[in-house]
Amino acid sequence: MTIADRIRSHVVKHYVEPARSRGEESVTIIAGSVLRDLQLRGDYAPSVCSALRARKFSAEYDLELLRVDGPRSKQSTTTAFTYRLPRRSETGHTRPVRNAIRDLRGIGKDMFAAVGGGERWLEREREAFDAALADDVLRREEDER
Repeated sequence: MTIADRIRSHVVKHYVEPARSRGEESVTIIAGSVLRDLQLRGDYAPSVCSALRARKFSAEYDLELLRVDGPRSKQSTTTAFTYRLPRRSETGHTRPVRNAIRDLRGIGKDMFAAVGGGERWLEREREAFDAALADDVLRREEDER
C-alpha cells in the first residue's frame, strides 16, 4: 500500500464515513490532523495534500472538492480541504454529482447530424462567408467606379 493509499484510506475511515453517517452535507479535513493521526512528520504535508487533492480520491469515494484553504502553496499542515458529500437515497446509493459542463457534451449532436455532420456544416458556413465577402468586394468596386 502506497503512502497516498494509506492517507486516503485513513481519511475515508476517520473523516468521510463518520460525516456521512451523521448526515452532514460536507466535511473539512486539515492536512496537519491527518499527519498527526498517521504519526507522519511534517515534511509529508505535500503528500497528504496531493492525496486529498487527487481526482482519484474524489471519484473513488464519491466526493466533490468544494475548496482548498491555506497558504499560497496549498501544501502545508494548515491546508484545509472541504468536500461536499452527496446525499444517499433510500437504496443506499449516492446520487451522482452533476457537472454542468459535462451535461452539455453532445448537445449539438442531432443538429449536426441533420446537416451532414459538423465538418460539412462548417464547410458550408465558410463557403457562405466567402461568397458574402466576394459580393461585398464586388459592390465596393462598383461603387468606386
